[in-house]
Amino acid sequence: MFFTYSMSVILLSFAMYGIWLFLHDTWKWWLEPRLRPVPSCSFLVVVKDLDGEVEGLFRFLALEIESAEIDSDIVVADVSSDYFTAAILEKLANDFDMIKVVVRSAAQQAIIEAIALCRGTVVHVLDLSNRMSPADFMVAVCALLRQDSHELTAHERPEE
Repeated sequence: MFFTYSMSVILLSFAMYGIWLFLHDTWKWWLEPRLRPVPSCSFLVVVKDLDGEVEGLFRFLALEIESAEIDSDIVVADVSSDYFTAAILEKLANDFDMIKVVVRSAAQQAIIEAIALCRGTVVHVLDLSNRMSPADFMVAVCALLRQDSHELTAHERPEE
């Protein structure tokens, strides 16, 4: 025998405690989140004059939602954009079923109309017209979908 009886009992106790901790952590990490359904969510995004960036941002958002496997939709409120933003958004709405577009001249009216189109139980409002930069938008999307923000570097466009 390598160990005394009392030392064997102590080592066996530690081993049983370690197995219990392993099973407990496995339950919390793997099985418990799958037992609770994740509530559906909607992303209400307010945009204005984002011609060069709008297509990349919303393709990124749509692909992140698809990979997160959460029941989500995207509603875009275009607030009096001057250039091609509305046309690009309409093209994206045709490409992705989850994107709906509302184009209005008044911001308050566009948001009221857009929030009625949101079908999720949780609505995330992201304001790209005044408050948020495109880089902040990508980080916020990853945080809201509970993904690692280090994955952003593969999706982010280099600054020109």
